[in-house]
Amino acid sequence: MELFKKATLFLLLIGGGIVKGQALKNDVYDNSKPVVLLQPLDMQRVKQIAAMLPEKPSGFGENYKDRKGWNRLLNTRKYAKLLKSADSSLKEPFPVWSDSDYLAYWTKGSSVPGKNMLQKRLAWLTMYVFAECLTDQGKYTKAAENAILELCRQKSWVNPTHDYNKVNFERKKYLVELSAVSYAHHIAQALYLLDDKIDPKVKDEAIKALHMRVFDPVLNSVATGNKDNFFLTNTNNFNAVCLSGTVGAAETVINDKTERAKYIAIAERYHKNGVHGFLPDGYCTEGLGYYNYGFGHFVLLRETVYKSTNGQIDLFADPKVKLIADFLPKTVIIHGVFPSIGDCRPYTQPSAFILYYVNRNLGIDISDFKKTAFEGRSTDLAESVLAVFPEKISSRQVQVKSKDNKLRSYFDYAGVLTVRPGENPNLDMGVAIKGGNNNEHHNHNDIGSFSIVVGDEVLMGDPGIIPYTSKTFGPERYTYKTIASYGHPVPLIAGMEQKPGTEAKANIVNTNFTDGQDKLLMDIASAYPVTELKNLEREFIYNRTAKGFLTVTDNFSFSSDQSYETALITRGSWKQINANEIEITGKKDKLLVTITSKDGFDIKSEELSEGGKPYTRLAIRLTKPVKEGTISMIFNPIR
Repeated sequence: MELFKKATLFLLLIGGGIVKGQALKNDVYDNSKPVVLLQPLDMQRVKQIAAMLPEKPSGFGENYKDRKGWNRLLNTRKYAKLLKSADSSLKEPFPVWSDSDYLAYWTKGSSVPGKNMLQKRLAWLTMYVFAECLTDQGKYTKAAENAILELCRQKSWVNPTHDYNKVNFERKKYLVELSAVSYAHHIAQALYLLDDKIDPKVKDEAIKALHMRVFDPVLNSVATGNKDNFFLTNTNNFNAVCLSGTVGAAETVINDKTERAKYIAIAERYHKNGVHGFLPDGYCTEGLGYYNYGFGHFVLLRETVYKSTNGQIDLFADPKVKLIADFLPKTVIIHGVFPSIGDCRPYTQPSAFILYYVNRNLGIDISDFKKTAFEGRSTDLAESVLAVFPEKISSRQVQVKSKDNKLRSYFDYAGVLTVRPGENPNLDMGVAIKGGNNNEHHNHNDIGSFSIVVGDEVLMGDPGIIPYTSKTFGPERYTYKTIASYGHPVPLIAGMEQKPGTEAKANIVNTNFTDGQDKLLMDIASAYPVTELKNLEREFIYNRTAKGFLTVTDNFSFSSDQSYETALITRGSWKQINANEIEITGKKDKLLVTITSKDGFDIKSEELSEGGKPYTRLAIRLTKPVKEGTISMIFNPIR
């Protein structure tokens, strides 16, 4: 790893004993640049892969002819609601295509109407396919065929957000992105699951649409090096999602083995860019929600390639994938609560499908996750079909190993530390601490942020995602306070928020982890565009002894007197008990915050929303500018 300077392990004398410190990795890992670039297909490799493939294409699960399997599912009675909805919908027209909904992204600045329309139309196909496979009475076949034709003939499969210059809507060009590949994989799975129930003319039109809208544009990008389908060299969730949908659809419906082999060759080469997007320690900077989405589709991609080549090509062979899979058990704070770092919804849970799959194939310990069963879903024709036919999932039967350390998890490249109470029955509090840099995938300007969970409630911390608009991924992204540092529990220096970019990073100065107490010291001065700022260090001390606590201390200095402010973020109710104490109350848990500083300070509250669930920003402001200072916040769960 030549990009990194491995800091020397240091020895610290603590309480009469010598303990090892942690390796400090402060150089920024650039996960935005691809590790493999576009190049024409290696036809020799395509020939080798073709020899691995079965004579006929196939999809996930079993088609309707497996009456034993589908009748078993029908008899569980878990699908009564789906069948009732399917029956009701037969009396209604197929959800109409609306130009105005699709164009709302340009006319109203919101992609929501267009996305909702795209998803609703696709959902009807899924419903009919499941209903017909379950009942095998021909009742829903015509409706499924009509749905396929409706989808194949609509103006665009592309999310409005990604339809640059409306080229898909106007049918000038077909771009391959998240929604388009979802359409492709669903239509391919529908053809596979309903098999000979589908009229050959409908099937032919569907396959032509798949080639026109997805297969051919991808092959063209690979052959010519055009950047239309940038997912091939993208390093965030786009890569895995688009590869999974494209390759999954191709392996499901393309008869010619050599043609099918081309897409396996594409997956074999370009999936490396998506894997590179995770940090070397397996951390996902996009947050848990996008981890579920991106890595979940990487799992589907692995399943497609593994199944198609009879295990001869395994995308899980890269040791880094095991680290990525470990992200889930390492990121949970306590009681199944995860931090909502970046574009992640509060209280997002890990994908049960991912947990099940990596447990079987990588030996990931999922014993702490209560909900790992996922049978019964019917919202997706790829993941859900695997869910209802779990015995069809590939498995290497890897032995499960328990987690090494329940006290903490530390992603050293990410600069993210999660601390837990361990066996202390009196300390029902865990904390996630965020370092990193401000140029991460789905970045929020959050250097030095932290989230506190008491019981199973996030009483203080990152507010998470807000609804997307036309500004979200453009130059105005950080005008949203919730995405900028203003909406995070971090300082406001001389009236200035943190800046975006790689240069804004947390330099980990020191760590000291013991059974009784964990310390982490980070230098966050580079995040602030304030020339007068000489020093800004934030120290976290998590104590897990009998009366445990968390202390967050800022030490700062300027070349001249400047204003200083830090903040607490909460969705709980709060009250100021006295001049330096705040009590935050959730549904059933409480947190006491004690603030100390040699300089006077005020506490001001502000409610923020920006389209999401409202939250309170409690500003702790020094009453006058200072040249240097220290401010500490001690957090104690109220027992």
